[in-house]
Amino acid sequence: MDKKSEGRPPFVKYIAYLQVIGIVLVVLGHSFHEYPGGNFGMDMLMYRMMHSFRMPLFVFVSGFLMVYTTILRFDASPLPSFVWNKVKRLLLPFVVLSLVTFFPRTLMSGVADDAMTADVATFADALLYNGKLVIPYYWFLQASFLLLVFNYAMIRLGRKSGLDDRWVYLLLLVFFLVLPLCSFERQAFFSIEKAIDLGGYFVAGSVFARYSDSIDRMVPWRSPCFLLLCILVWAGLFFLLENTCWFAVCSMVGICMCVSMAKILEHRNYGFLDHLIGANYLIFLLSWYCNVASQQVLSHFVSLPWWVYSVLSLVSGIYVPWLGYRYLKTHSHSRWVRVAAFLLGQNIQSGSRKTNNAACK
Repeated sequence: MDKKSEGRPPFVKYIAYLQVIGIVLVVLGHSFHEYPGGNFGMDMLMYRMMHSFRMPLFVFVSGFLMVYTTILRFDASPLPSFVWNKVKRLLLPFVVLSLVTFFPRTLMSGVADDAMTADVATFADALLYNGKLVIPYYWFLQASFLLLVFNYAMIRLGRKSGLDDRWVYLLLLVFFLVLPLCSFERQAFFSIEKAIDLGGYFVAGSVFARYSDSIDRMVPWRSPCFLLLCILVWAGLFFLLENTCWFAVCSMVGICMCVSMAKILEHRNYGFLDHLIGANYLIFLLSWYCNVASQQVLSHFVSLPWWVYSVLSLVSGIYVPWLGYRYLKTHSHSRWVRVAAFLLGQNIQSGSRKTNNAACK
């Protein structure tokens, strides 16, 4: 960890690597639209195995960063300030990009997976209901906002009540483990059901941040043998537990696998992912446009093998937004660039290497 600067917590490189690994997997998962047989490649073994931990990993990192950047600090923000920050960070880009994309999206009925009509009611539904979103995977912004605000509020409430942190985390974990098992109507409003399904991973990330020193003394994260063990256990659990209620165990082992990988990359100074650090949130926000252009749109004009579309989608989905991020960083003196960065929830302070608390985070 670097020394603290300007009142910010130290930069944690392996967490930044986890964010990069997560966003690469997310873009890859959105790059199989033209896979033969329909269902956008979701039936592929590789997709299913990757999907077992990629979104849980994202939520795990969000939980870690929430605790690491706020709860562990003596000057943790009051709840209203924290909520306002997450509105600017998560909901403002969600609304702005949904609004910008809505009308073009209504004109894409010929290439889009579902048609949208250009009226106020449709746009309102696209802001509020999972499954009707203008950009489908923006459900993560809604779910992340709910998880961040709810967990932050509960942890602060527990501390004000004199409750030990361990009990707060245990109660939160039990809450998110039990709630999905309860019999109630699934709520698509503002991705509440997604937040409930992923809440346990968020709490796990929070616990990991709170007790990372103790956990690190017990777990040999930097050992290649431990990484290999995680890979083998994760793969075995995937085939044993897929489509069962115990699949979360497989997901947690997959997260451990990624943590071990990230810590090895940091420990051995393998810097091939360094150029993507910090850009993960903008990649998440903008990669959809590249995915659509290189798959649904391009396939209507050029007949290519399915994997060519996938490669184009993966590369453009990562590096076109990355170029945009580099432009924002190198032109941070421009007033219009600062406005654009604000609307996109980006931190482009000069000289800052602050880890993104996304979503994306």
